[in-house]
Amino acid sequence: MNVQIVRSISVLLMGVLFLVLGDSALSILVIAVGALLMLPGLVSLVSYIRHMAQRRMFPLAALGSFILGLWMVVAPAVFVGFFMYVIGGVLVALGIYQLAGLSVSSRVVPVAWPLYVLPGIVLLLGIFVLFNPFEAAALPFILMGIGCIISALNDVIAAVRTAKQHKYAKRPIEIEDAEVVGP
Repeated sequence: MNVQIVRSISVLLMGVLFLVLGDSALSILVIAVGALLMLPGLVSLVSYIRHMAQRRMFPLAALGSFILGLWMVVAPAVFVGFFMYVIGGVLVALGIYQLAGLSVSSRVVPVAWPLYVLPGIVLLLGIFVLFNPFEAAALPFILMGIGCIISALNDVIAAVRTAKQHKYAKRPIEIEDAEVVGP
């Protein structure tokens, strides 16, 4: 349950950021990913330069990571379209994952039909973003933010319900009156 709660909080924060920052959220995300790519590349390159006397092989992957990260920081608009598809795909995957989880849970415990609505909405939002990634308005960002928030809330509800079900399932069954039947 702890992993599910941490994931839910992360998705909730991402949804709030999309709602608050709107169009600029994706550029900020691209710049952050670029900076994260630059850092290990830069560290590897500096380490190579400091230890050149050891005649190690040139860290080509580190150079590539640094250049790609620098490109993402300097020109985030190039990568924004790509990230729209990634985020739409993530929403679709979250919706499918949650629907599958509810389906598996329904084999063990009854699951109310309204719990299927929220993951269905997340799935539909992801499909919408995949097919309309370049709309000029901030609608996709608002929808992604709402989708992330709905997904996070649904995960928390499911985690709490599952924890309650496991708690009740672990209780021993008390038998008040029993009769031994047999030879």
